[in-house]
Amino acid sequence: MNTIEMTLMKSCLQFKGNQTLKNQSTCRSQVTLIFLYSMVLISLLLSILGSASAKEVHQGLELIERRYQHHRYVEARLSLEQLTLSQHWLDAENKVRYGSINNFNSKIRQRDQSLIFAINSGIYTKEYTPLGLYIENRKVLNPLNLVKFNKGQGNFALLPNGVFYLTTDNRAYIADTDTFHLRYQGDYQTIQDAVQSGPMLLIDGEYNPHFLPKSDSLRIRSGVCTIENGKKVIFVVTEDRVNFYEFASYFKEQLQCQNALYLDGTLARMYINDQLYGASFWQAKPLVGIWSVIEKNP
Repeated sequence: MNTIEMTLMKSCLQFKGNQTLKNQSTCRSQVTLIFLYSMVLISLLLSILGSASAKEVHQGLELIERRYQHHRYVEARLSLEQLTLSQHWLDAENKVRYGSINNFNSKIRQRDQSLIFAINSGIYTKEYTPLGLYIENRKVLNPLNLVKFNKGQGNFALLPNGVFYLTTDNRAYIADTDTFHLRYQGDYQTIQDAVQSGPMLLIDGEYNPHFLPKSDSLRIRSGVCTIENGKKVIFVVTEDRVNFYEFASYFKEQLQCQNALYLDGTLARMYINDQLYGASFWQAKPLVGIWSVIEKNP
């Protein structure tokens, strides 16, 4: 018996008033049942509330693998006070899209640099170009999409959609498209990188009104939120298929985010420490935007 079981056994015998063999046997059976039921209950609670393993894989980058409501989630927590996050679409040398995290990583290595983190993002057209706002290194490569009726545009049409952006002072924010447009009015001088995607998962702490708790639209999904006044970014990708409501619940209940944005679905992938999470390798189509952390080799 362990310490807990011995304590329960002692309490049981004291309650029964004597320590006959019959009472000892009865108490031992009851203690065993109580202990087993407790372990099952604890396991169930951990599964529902979220059991997690966390480790710092790089200075300023924490990897968290968590089981939440019976599904597997992977978080990358980035400190913008220690790391520089940037977005990439086209190779500056030949203006050809990188297309995949593997291709992007190969190019980075050729430049004597190391890829620390990467995740694909953004809604794109059939021609694999951004469907909404895309800013890279302070250059606007695609304008803000203000269309309210996007029939046939899938997730982007589950309004509101939104914008995830980095400012020139290395802070990250998320806003729904209307709020973003009202604030900046096309003047993006203080924005370093940005991508428009959708739908918004959370708006001011509330679920997107189009999400259904029992929806059977299940996909691998990725998303992002920011905390600590833009000093930290949390990227999330699932390892199991979930619906939008379940995915948004993770940001609301587990991460306590106020605003969260959906990044990608079936093709959602996240690269950390030479390992890929999310969609299977055979689910391959050209990627558009890739958020990344890159460092020069010593």
